[in-house]
Amino acid sequence: MPTRRTTLAAVGGALAGSLGTYAGLEATESGYGSIQWANELDREVRVRTVVRSTGGPLADPAVVYESEYRVFPTEHTRGGDTNVVETGRYRVDVVAETADGRIGAASTTWAPAGCYHQRLIVRVRDDRSVEFLQREC
Repeated sequence: MPTRRTTLAAVGGALAGSLGTYAGLEATESGYGSIQWANELDREVRVRTVVRSTGGPLADPAVVYESEYRVFPTEHTRGGDTNVVETGRYRVDVVAETADGRIGAASTTWAPAGCYHQRLIVRVRDDRSVEFLQREC
């Protein structure tokens, strides 16, 4: 008959093993995130995109991706930059402007994870707002 100490040790070992397996699965979950743009306005738009890491206990937030593109009117997304970030949590800031001035700015938190290739679509809408859409794998 098992003693109380033996039973507690067995339960503790099972719990530690399952947590280690969970942490291992979390660490092996990897993928990349790509960014695409769309412009519903009837004129060209310049879109400036800055992606920052959120930092952590041992790291400060840092710019990991930055771009500025001319996006022409379209009803669908334009090809973008692929594999700009790895799995993680990021802050995305976007400023859109036309030749006559700034039309919109927006920010979002983006956490591409759990699949090989996730897309963040930045859409400048016909009402001059900026919208973010995430496409899973």
